[in-house]
Amino acid sequence: MTKMKKICIPVLAAAALAFSVPGTTQEAEASCNTYRVNVVTGYLALRTDTSYNSGNEIGELYSGDLVEVMDYTGATGYWYVYSPKYDDFGYVNNDYLDSVTSSVSSYDTMWTVSVSTGYLALRNAPEYDASNEIGELYSGDTVWVSDSSNSQYWYVYSPKLDGYGYVNQEYLYREEGLDTDSSYFGEIRTVSVAKGYLALRNMKAYDASNEIGELYSGDTVQLLDTSDSQYWYVYSPKYDTNGFVNKDYLVGGNAYATLYVKVPTGYLALRSAMGYDAANEIGELNTGDTVVVIDSSSDKYWYVYSPRLMKYGYADCNYIFCN
Repeated sequence: MTKMKKICIPVLAAAALAFSVPGTTQEAEASCNTYRVNVVTGYLALRTDTSYNSGNEIGELYSGDLVEVMDYTGATGYWYVYSPKYDDFGYVNNDYLDSVTSSVSSYDTMWTVSVSTGYLALRNAPEYDASNEIGELYSGDTVWVSDSSNSQYWYVYSPKLDGYGYVNQEYLYREEGLDTDSSYFGEIRTVSVAKGYLALRNMKAYDASNEIGELYSGDTVQLLDTSDSQYWYVYSPKYDTNGFVNKDYLVGGNAYATLYVKVPTGYLALRSAMGYDAANEIGELNTGDTVVVIDSSSDKYWYVYSPRLMKYGYADCNYIFCN
C-alpha cells in the first residue's frame, strides 16, 4: 500500500510536538496529520526503531486508536508518530493507518468549552475514567476538533495544554456568527512597543502576577488563538512556551514558509546560535529535508523549525530553497 504525504502548514508548539493544520482553506475537515489505526487482528506495534523486531516494541495500538504523524520521511513503511494513548513517540507501520476525516468543519471556527461547574477533562482515551485524565479545560478555553466520528468523545487539540486528547463533545460549543480570524492561525507577528516590554501572560488579564515573560520590540510570536478581542494566545520562540499577549502591540502578518534543504555534499548544520562553530551544532539536515522558516531577518542564518528533528535552531540560508 502506498500512502502520500498530505501537505499542510506546520504549527509550532512549545514542546516541539509539531502538528499540521490547513493553511487558509475555510472548508478543512480534520488535522491532516491525524490517522486511525486499522488492523484486522491483534495490534499495531509502537516501536523505538524502524524495523520489525519484538525487542523494540513500546506499545500496542488497536483498531480505532489515533496517532499524530510527526515525520513521513523515515524508513520505507514506517512513520514517526505521537500516540496520545501512551503520551509517547515512536514508529509504526503506515500500512495500518487510515487518514481521519471529520464530520464537522474543524478549523473554520473555534470550539469553546462550557461547563457549569468544575472542568472538562482532556483524556488519553475516549471514555469516562479518572485514570485517563491528562488535562483540565475550563469554560472559555478553546480547542480545535481533529476527529468527531465518535458520538460522545471528540479528538481535539488544546492550545492551552499544548496537547491532543479526547473530550466529551457535549461541553463544546461554537458561535456560528463569530469571526475568529482563523485565517491568521499559524502566522507570525512582531512585537512593537514604544517603551518597556509586552508581557507574556498565563491568563487573559492585565495582572502583574500572571506575567511569564517579557517580549521586546522585534521579538516574534506565532498566533494560535485570535478569538479574544484583546488578548491573543501565542507561541513565543524566545521562551519556547505559549501564553497570552495584548494584541494591540503586535504588528505584521506573514505566514510561516516551508522550504527545502539542498546541500551539494554532507549536511546542513542546525545550530543553537548564529555562527559557524562545531560546538553549536544540534542536528544535521540533509538534502530534501524541510524546514519551517520562523525568522529570516538575518542575511546569513535563519531561525527555523525542523519537523524531522523536532527542533528549533539556526541554519545557513544559502542552503535553503523553495523547491
